[in-house]
Amino acid sequence: MNVRRGERRPRALSVIIPATFTTNHLPGLIAQCRNLRPLEILLVVSPRLLPSLPRAARSPLCRVIAGDREQPPFSGQTAGAMQAKGEILLFLGEDRYYSASGLQRFLFPVLYENVQAVLPREAPRVVDAVKRRARPVQVFARLLNEVCRRRELGAASLLDTPFALTRQAVHKIGIDELTHPGRAFLKLLKSGMQIRAEYVQPVSDSRPFQPQLASASVSQLSDWDRVVISEQLSAIASLPSRGGLSDGGRRRDIAGGRDESGGLAPWKCTEVRPLSPSSLYEGQRLSVIIPACNEERTIGSVIEETLLLEPAEIIVVANGSRDRTAQIARESGATTIELASPLGVDTGRALGASLAHGDILLFVDADFVIPAMDLFPFVLACQQGTDVALNDPSVNLQAQRADDVVSAARLALNLAADRQDLGSASILAVPYAMRRESFAPLGWPLLACPPKAQAAAVFAGLSLQVAHQVDSFAMNRFRPQKHLDQSGLSPAVEQILGDHIEALQWLAEQINAKQNGKESSENK
Repeated sequence: MNVRRGERRPRALSVIIPATFTTNHLPGLIAQCRNLRPLEILLVVSPRLLPSLPRAARSPLCRVIAGDREQPPFSGQTAGAMQAKGEILLFLGEDRYYSASGLQRFLFPVLYENVQAVLPREAPRVVDAVKRRARPVQVFARLLNEVCRRRELGAASLLDTPFALTRQAVHKIGIDELTHPGRAFLKLLKSGMQIRAEYVQPVSDSRPFQPQLASASVSQLSDWDRVVISEQLSAIASLPSRGGLSDGGRRRDIAGGRDESGGLAPWKCTEVRPLSPSSLYEGQRLSVIIPACNEERTIGSVIEETLLLEPAEIIVVANGSRDRTAQIARESGATTIELASPLGVDTGRALGASLAHGDILLFVDADFVIPAMDLFPFVLACQQGTDVALNDPSVNLQAQRADDVVSAARLALNLAADRQDLGSASILAVPYAMRRESFAPLGWPLLACPPKAQAAAVFAGLSLQVAHQVDSFAMNRFRPQKHLDQSGLSPAVEQILGDHIEALQWLAEQINAKQNGKESSENK
């Protein structure tokens, strides 16, 4: 790097390259790193790979550090940082090549400016449902940065490479913490140091052959994906409950159909006679559950359309309505649950489910009409044995960019639950259906936090499948008080993100308990 007179001279650079699985990537990376004129190139090599080091690794510029085969996967970063002599540490990965010019541009802020950390900025899209699958490292980082109020970092993190740290930043984080980059990243965010996310383009026409980083199909996770997800799940588990995000004042204490404080149930129930038996579901009964708040303009049409499905009952939960919603629902033949005050988002669904009698429960909203032909596939899937039938949201997600944090949250939850095949499908949005006998043992109050309910269903071994595609996003009524961004996050997005953090924290707790139980039984 040439420096003009009067400019700040670059600081000494140490490059750290791990070789955990193979040494295929080393010749190409070493060749490009030479052009950076580093003080040294540190190669942290698995002991079993030492005999197969390429000739390029024998250069006087390179120093080989034998890794410890018993250490965690990211321990090479700690080993390299402990022995590095440079003022700036550049960490590279094993899965991509970068041009020297691209790395020079990437390093500029830490070499010439007062920036202590430079992280890789994500590609333009988190997910392209047609052309490629989501990268777990970016999906989780996007969610974590939003929760930590660092939106400008996008999907950047210390779990993706390349990244560069000043020696000051390394000591602030703690060298040993680099073994756990999820936790290290949280420390970096809280450190107050200047962090920059810079886009760096990998060389697209060549990639090192790393079979351990591959998976058998797009619906499976590679071993490396699982390591990355585990690290990020551990970081999310260390956050405050729900990441400190609002719950929206939900009345979870009555979500299960009773007032847990011991008082009288705070609702009025007007039941109607059961509807005519149906021949559509081989003797199984369908309950349709519709939460509603001030939806007098649409509730009648919604009920009319669902009647075509021949339900045994329709339950409308009039959640603090001040208009004629409950009256129209009763006149249309629905069992109506009336509450004087709103229970909060999603709590009405939980309450309605707890009071339902059907074998199959179908959940729809009251503010837009979905044709019966688009609702029937969800019911049919449950009738044929699926425990939870989900909506495929890809119709409205393909055009959304990486800054769509709600999409990232949905993807993160399914990745953490080892259900990458579900993509961003979620019971966060209607329509969806479930078998009553399958979900009831988990507890209806879970439905007050839909992502947590979905995580619990997967963890319990229930079968979840995408049944049909309905663009409910386009149909949903815009509510300024919920959907407008007031202070970084709209109330709706804040609640959704909090729900996903709550679900991920619950999942991390269950996974740890299961793992500890397994280890305990093995030690007996």
